[in-house]
Amino acid sequence: MRRYLLTLLAVSLVLVLAAFIVLWAAPQAFIVAMPLLVLYFAVLTLVQHLLVVRGMSRSPKTFVQIFLGTIIGVLFVHLIVLAAFLISNPGQGRRFLIAFCIGYAVYLAFETVSLVKYVEREKKRRNQN
Repeated sequence: MRRYLLTLLAVSLVLVLAAFIVLWAAPQAFIVAMPLLVLYFAVLTLVQHLLVVRGMSRSPKTFVQIFLGTIIGVLFVHLIVLAAFLISNPGQGRRFLIAFCIGYAVYLAFETVSLVKYVEREKKRRNQN
């Protein structure tokens, strides 16, 4: 778990750095929500990971149900956040949408790779017992 947290922190710091590079290189493209999106995605990814890992430790059969449930739940949360921001800040919608999609893709890839590695380790551990 410690390794996962450190990697999540590293990914988040890279994205915050990228947001500040955008601020420096193209200030007209920067919106205040960019660094906050990193925090949003990091927290949501951590919660999702904890739920799925807990489900895997209970039973491999419930893993799929919990995994799909968390994916659907997170997608609904994303839709609510997108709708709320786009309604409240229509002028910044395009920039926010681009930043949101980049963050979503990065954290989705990170979580997918992390879960695949976790499942492989669990299979090896269960086969050894």
